[in-house]
Amino acid sequence: MSAYLIGNVEIHDEHTIDEYRRRALPLVEKFGGKAIVIDATPVYFEGNWIPRNMILLEFPSLSAIRSLLSSPEYAPLAAMRQSSAHTDLVAFGAD
Repeated sequence: MSAYLIGNVEIHDEHTIDEYRRRALPLVEKFGGKAIVIDATPVYFEGNWIPRNMILLEFPSLSAIRSLLSSPEYAPLAAMRQSSAHTDLVAFGAD
């Protein structure tokens, strides 16, 4: 069974986020992940949160997600993302 990482991204600096994506997506692949969908116009049905720019990534396990997010290679990219957007990240699935 796979594991998934969902990001809800409120972008403040589009140019920097474009550069982040250009650099981060190959790293996602290096850790066994793949982008399922990136959508700037998600459709909201119900609940208490506001979806913004959504991303859904698939990985072989939660361990792979943890490895990516804690890797030294990802650290500067995380800082880039955090300085140019507010992001809510949630992971779920098999480990």
